Amino acid sequence: MRLIALLQYVALVIGSIGMLAGQFFGLAKGFNLGVFAAGAGFALGGIDSLVTRRMVFRPSDEAYENYAGTPAVIVGMMVLVIGAGMIAAAYLLDNERWHATVNYLMRRPAPLIAMGGLFVIGIGVLMMLNPQGRSGWVWRILVYFPRWLLGLAVVAVGIAVIALGAWEWLDPQAAHVFIRDSSVFLQRASRLR
Repeated sequence: MRLIALLQYVALVIGSIGMLAGQFFGLAKGFNLGVFAAGAGFALGGIDSLVTRRMVFRPSDEAYENYAGTPAVIVGMMVLVIGAGMIAAAYLLDNERWHATVNYLMRRPAPLIAMGGLFVIGIGVLMMLNPQGRSGWVWRILVYFPRWLLGLAVVAVGIAVIALGAWEWLDPQAAHVFIRDSSVFLQRASRLR
């Protein structure tokens, strides 16, 4: 097993145990430390993936070789962002700023909306790639091309979500009215089925 992968898994396991023990025994600092350790495991995995351009959390050098390169970098960036978010959450929890930050993000969710859009774009790009390198015309027509079209649609949705986040940042009242009206419309449409 690779040493860096072992460290990633150990950090995730210790973090999970710390969160469970902190919650079970009512130790707030233990829970915060567990969130930090798990976030450090994710961040270490993301950095490893970005540096080596190979898939994150792979136990051996031969594992997931088909996904080396661009797919590994995209997944590595996503995992690094998740780890950084967990580390930031541990910092906010430890300094008792978690509730204030959550309340602010509930009122002004533009950064979360934009980050969600970036994740959706990453998923769409992953759908558009052909990591296994299959090149037969039957594969391309029946599998790759429909998946590529779906990935393109997912990328378009991600761009729209980022635009919604920018709109919410610039004009929050109009964006909130649009989101509220859209959710009411979707609820009415689902009742008509």
